Amino acid sequence: MRPALLFAHGWALDRGLWRPVLEALGAEAEGALVLDDGYYGAPFAPALPTGPLLGVGQSLGALALLAEPPPGLVGVVALDGFARFGQAPDFPEGAPARVLQRMKARLADGALGEFLRRAGGGLPEGEPDLPRLQAGLDRLHVLDGRRSPLPVWRLHAEADPIAPLGLADASFAGLEVRDRRIRPGGDHLSPLHAPQACAALVRAAQKALA
Repeated sequence: MRPALLFAHGWALDRGLWRPVLEALGAEAEGALVLDDGYYGAPFAPALPTGPLLGVGQSLGALALLAEPPPGLVGVVALDGFARFGQAPDFPEGAPARVLQRMKARLADGALGEFLRRAGGGLPEGEPDLPRLQAGLDRLHVLDGRRSPLPVWRLHAEADPIAPLGLADASFAGLEVRDRRIRPGGDHLSPLHAPQACAALVRAAQKALA
């Protein structure tokens, strides 16, 4: 039996990020569970089934799945993802705390739109929830999934401007990475810019875990 799919978007995004990937998966996405962190409206967390789950996370979504796995999670597909983002004494490759603190301070003053433009997308519909976005930046800095026992399948743009490939590779160094795929591009939004490649990786992970 193939595991059910659980989708988790990244910081400053919403569940609409997954439409192109769900369309690319077609019937294989039937019954998929799609989380929403509530950055632009009400958060959404569907009830989870009792069977095995394959987490599909983009950016912070992948980190959260690895650091705080829900019951039944048996693997993670990390799109533009990492097992740690914030700098730490044992992770000098990470983003310094001052960078995220500066973003928190400037969220209402253009930092949100600037981030999304750099990532390669536009602002989702709805009024931004600044406290939730600020809390998301805190999670981005402190969460650590580098001790996860879960197998990981990866897809990353070679010139990702938000989570550089070197940072991502260093964060996954101690994990069981079953597949590492690098695609051309200078964005941080594989579900929007390479949905077919994302769907192909999800299928590969599902097949391996069936």
